[in-house]
Amino acid sequence: MKIFFVGIILIFMALSAYSQSVTYYPFNSQLAFSTNPQKQLWAEARVQTNSFFSGLNTEIAPMLNLKQTPNANYYAGLGVQFNPLNSLVNRAWLNGYFLSGGVRVRPFEKLPNVALAFEVTPYVAKKFDIGTFRTWFGISYEFK
Repeated sequence: MKIFFVGIILIFMALSAYSQSVTYYPFNSQLAFSTNPQKQLWAEARVQTNSFFSGLNTEIAPMLNLKQTPNANYYAGLGVQFNPLNSLVNRAWLNGYFLSGGVRVRPFEKLPNVALAFEVTPYVAKKFDIGTFRTWFGISYEFK
């Protein structure tokens, strides 16, 4: 079990080491690591920060910048939500699927690396029997 948790910690360290952006969504308790959101195609991985290990949902999504201005990126993507610890309780890893549509706005002239992120992300369970209409609002720091 210790090896498993050390592996999880190493994965998150690797994500943070290679990420070009870190975003925190405080109202949803999500921490996100992204590749460079200034590129046309980028990816994001999100993890819950205040849950039991059995509820440690993780999301991965490729994103596509639809429009870019000097102060904003408008993007869309689709992804999967999974829980790597589901196997400990004999459940499948995959939880469901989601779409993302959002904007990252850099409103602070003196802090060009800080962005505000807003997304609408409808989510559906893997059997397509239930779903939720989610919204995210967070603050992002883009390494340059």
